[in-house]
Amino acid sequence: MTSERLKSLARGHGVYLMALLAVTAAMFFLWGNVNWHIPPADRWDGWHYRTMAEAAPGLSQVAAAPFRYRLLGTYTVGLLFGATYIAGFFVVNYAALLAVVLLLYGFLCAVGISRPVAAFSAALFTMNTHLFGLTAWLTFHTNDSLAMLFLLLALWATMARRWGLFSLALLLGALSRETWVLAAPTALVFLWERKLLRSDLAKMLLATLPAVIVTVLLRTLLRAEVVGSLEPLQAFLRFAPKIVDPEFWARQFANSLKPLSFLPLIFLGTTLRWARGNLFMVALILLTFLSSLLGSANERLMAPAFVAFYWLLALIIQERIWPQRAMLAIIAAATFLSTLHYWYARFPLPSRELTIAIGGVAWAVVTVAAILFRLRSPRGQPQTPGI
Repeated sequence: MTSERLKSLARGHGVYLMALLAVTAAMFFLWGNVNWHIPPADRWDGWHYRTMAEAAPGLSQVAAAPFRYRLLGTYTVGLLFGATYIAGFFVVNYAALLAVVLLLYGFLCAVGISRPVAAFSAALFTMNTHLFGLTAWLTFHTNDSLAMLFLLLALWATMARRWGLFSLALLLGALSRETWVLAAPTALVFLWERKLLRSDLAKMLLATLPAVIVTVLLRTLLRAEVVGSLEPLQAFLRFAPKIVDPEFWARQFANSLKPLSFLPLIFLGTTLRWARGNLFMVALILLTFLSSLLGSANERLMAPAFVAFYWLLALIIQERIWPQRAMLAIIAAATFLSTLHYWYARFPLPSRELTIAIGGVAWAVVTVAAILFRLRSPRGQPQTPGI
């Protein structure tokens, strides 16, 4: 990239990127980190990842499946940082999450969202408890942050039809977490939707092959009889029954986006138009929902759908709300208020009940304000977007 190109990018995006960096840094601090020294956190999933890093360059004999297959953010941390692998997890997790935020901003700009709205929407993402905050707090879940990064990169590459980059993103994703498998059918829907199957299907399938091979090798060569291991079919049989629980549905499609969950319904016209024009993103949401039947961490398992969610939210904000400062301030304040938590925070609240109460208030405030704003907008006409 030439110096002139860099100067042009700095002039056009510099102020928004600096603001976004400041917000992200502040949220990193406020989310804090899990105290992995005490029960029950000392035996959570992070324990498997720490044992993998500690064993490098050897292989952990105690890390269970599927954790033992997630090498990129664990085994490599041990190789690169050695005895200081704990610090390595902090570095890798924060770096990957920061890259996700910046890449999300770039992606939103690329799909037609104005720069200030893209920065505002990406900042809202850093305040999402389950899709961002929990991964920042769970320091050792570097595989989650890396998986989000490579999935976003794969989706962007799909839309640009850059199959070499798509292949690399899937390959790195396969080394990080199983989430990469969502990108392939999403890309297939994209090609079908854009009538590109004849020209690009073979390229897409060939680009997917390295990730498939790596996944097969990982699950063949690293398979071990370890207590607590769960392979995909076992996980499905164990966790899929939760689909009949109404609370599960509420958690996946409402609580995961709290307090902005109802904006797509309040501004339904924009939502339906976006969905009709981007069926591949709808497919990503549905595929992510289905994949959440393979685990227990309900809302956090919806993280792969963050690209679709925040593209839609950004579009709603741009077309229906921006630049109305009062409504934007309510959205920002309510979203920040919803980050307050009794557990996932540097400064935790004293009880779960208070967390629910504050979150409920934030939810109600932004929902009611959006409804009133929608009713007062002249016949629901779009607002004029910023530049």
